[in-house]
Amino acid sequence: MNKKNYPKHFFSGTALLLHISKADDIIQDNEINLIKNIIEDFFKISEDDSAEIIKISREILENSTDIYELGKELNKHFNYQDKIDFICCTFEVAYADNRLHYLEEHFIKTISSILNVEKKDLINSKTDIKNYLKI
Repeated sequence: MNKKNYPKHFFSGTALLLHISKADDIIQDNEINLIKNIIEDFFKISEDDSAEIIKISREILENSTDIYELGKELNKHFNYQDKIDFICCTFEVAYADNRLHYLEEHFIKTISSILNVEKKDLINSKTDIKNYLKI
């Protein structure tokens, strides 16, 4: 599989979003479509690129032993606001089925910790997404 010249953090971020989507052991089509839309917007990429990045990121996630390496890659490239925005994206994926599974929340908290996001910003991100989604 060709990774083209995509930055490594594109795959890391996408793999983390996929990790959230499979936390409840059910990856729904609407979650994949949402991840596709998120990464197109977040990374400013095309629809074709997002499909390829998701495919490669699934393999990366399957072969990954932990999410810390993925998070560390984001730390290299994201400023603090990017990290908060990314945490909002993880909540959006988690709420794709209109409920937050306890494992999804656990993984989001772990990702937030890896990204050194302050607890108040994690809580605000969750509230912002719930308000945005009208949940």
